[in-house]
Amino acid sequence: MTTTFLLNDFYTVMSAKKTENGVLLATIVLNVNHPIFKGHFEQMPVVPGVCQTQLIKELLQEETGKNLTLSIGNNIKFTGMIIPTTHPTVQVELNYTEANEQYIVDAQLFFENTIFTKFKGTFSQN
Repeated sequence: MTTTFLLNDFYTVMSAKKTENGVLLATIVLNVNHPIFKGHFEQMPVVPGVCQTQLIKELLQEETGKNLTLSIGNNIKFTGMIIPTTHPTVQVELNYTEANEQYIVDAQLFFENTIFTKFKGTFSQN
């Protein structure tokens, strides 16, 4: 069993499937009433970048069944704000390869044609 902090509290996975090419496609639903949004920011809540990165890690952990740590963030871009009241549902596309107990990840968080996050990095097995 993997260690998660946000899964089933900050967000839930509505669906997840792997494509023929090995890409994990997931649809998540944000908990718009989560206390994180009171501090970030109550008048106009947005999903913090650190939560977006953690979400990618947790989905990868659930997929691999391994506890992971972000070891390299090659290129992480937050290209749009995820406002939970506007976009309570977000799609995640997660492509990864495994080598020497490391997972090289290329992921995106998006809704329809709006990309919120582009992530390229490496997670190491704990």
